[in-house]
Amino acid sequence: MKLSAAVGFADRISSETAHCDWRAHEDQPNLNQGSHRNRPSVLLGTLLAVCGCLSAAPAHSQQAASQPLNGTVSGFGTSFVFNPPVCPGCVETELGVLTLQDGRYIPAILTVAPPWGSLDASVLVNVLDSEAPHSARATHFGNRVDFVIRQQVLSKANFVLTVAPIGTVFVRAGHGGRAGATIAPQYTWGKNQAVANFTWTGAIGVGAANPRSDYVTQFDYARTIQQRGSSWFVGFQQDDSAGSETMGIEEGLVLPFRNGQVELATQQLSLNTDPAVQVQARVIVNWGKLFGRK
Repeated sequence: MKLSAAVGFADRISSETAHCDWRAHEDQPNLNQGSHRNRPSVLLGTLLAVCGCLSAAPAHSQQAASQPLNGTVSGFGTSFVFNPPVCPGCVETELGVLTLQDGRYIPAILTVAPPWGSLDASVLVNVLDSEAPHSARATHFGNRVDFVIRQQVLSKANFVLTVAPIGTVFVRAGHGGRAGATIAPQYTWGKNQAVANFTWTGAIGVGAANPRSDYVTQFDYARTIQQRGSSWFVGFQQDDSAGSETMGIEEGLVLPFRNGQVELATQQLSLNTDPAVQVQARVIVNWGKLFGRK
């Protein structure tokens, strides 16, 4: 989970400017009472004071501006949910490691957003898939490629609503795929953020490993614990796949760096049927903002 917040400084700038204006006007009685000989020096002093105020306000604003180091990040991360907001004109990559029972995986994501509008497109794949279901371990490229297009349809005050068509293509045995969509409301207040994902997908080519329908409800709560952007999150997931229901929970930590972050998480899956623990670590980098910074 990522929290974005900027520290406002407009009020301090206004206060500083008003103070300088007051000092400039304070010299006005001296102008009226002083001799004609002293007026040029007084006028010069007044002009210097005004110029000093104008130059001091921008400098003060630069010092007061503050934003989390990962304020531009809008990735999928290790959590159950994905997080708006979309970053227009940005390119973002994610690379991580994941373990689940005897499986070892390297998930990777590429996200590209056009400079206009509030949407982005992502490709998700396991570049390495290593499993040992029977004694011998098999290592190869992942079996599926996922596509997601996220579109913000509403952004008002602290609330953001995102709609995301999604699709999956199976690249090895069990040809076919899946298609569906996610609705993702997000609400932020103070240092807290709540995000929900409601996802439905249907099978293209129904099979034993590709159920006809799959409905997933996911919820995450996150709280920022440091101005740099560090935060922790917890989440819940419910999956109803072809009439079989499973539930899971998660806990995670977000560690920011300039235009990116490291995410660490553990998930306890299938708690009501066959419990399994999944561990993830992932690095997310927003290359668009990194290349665009001055």
